[in-house]
Amino acid sequence: HPLVRGVVGLAPWCPPGDPVTQLAGREVVLVHSSRDRITSPQATQSLTARARRAGARTCMVTVRGGDHAMIRRAPAWHRLTTTLVTGLLGTGSLPEPVTTALGLPPTAEPTEGTLDLDRLRAQRGPAGLLPSP
Repeated sequence: HPLVRGVVGLAPWCPPGDPVTQLAGREVVLVHSSRDRITSPQATQSLTARARRAGARTCMVTVRGGDHAMIRRAPAWHRLTTTLVTGLLGTGSLPEPVTTALGLPPTAEPTEGTLDLDRLRAQRGPAGLLPSP
């Protein structure tokens, strides 16, 4: 839809032929567990790169040790999702590494746009995510 300006996708299913042209001009952050056995983190990483080449501003955040159901590390998933949604809507700040990754050129390697949640959480203040309690 033309009014959609950003997408936060959690453990998405991203088959190789999935279209990406509809994402041009939008910000897309996909979050995936490193241990997901239902959907492929590698396919998500590939989709972010394809969408970037199609004109989207994209990145991927990996949740190490999580699972597809987002039950392992649930509080971290919740904090991250809240931070990303409010950041994309402009009512909050995105972590600086996310902003940097969203600004990568279309020719960037897929791994360049892949971030690690634990490294984001290690940051303090407005540029990073709040640490876990």
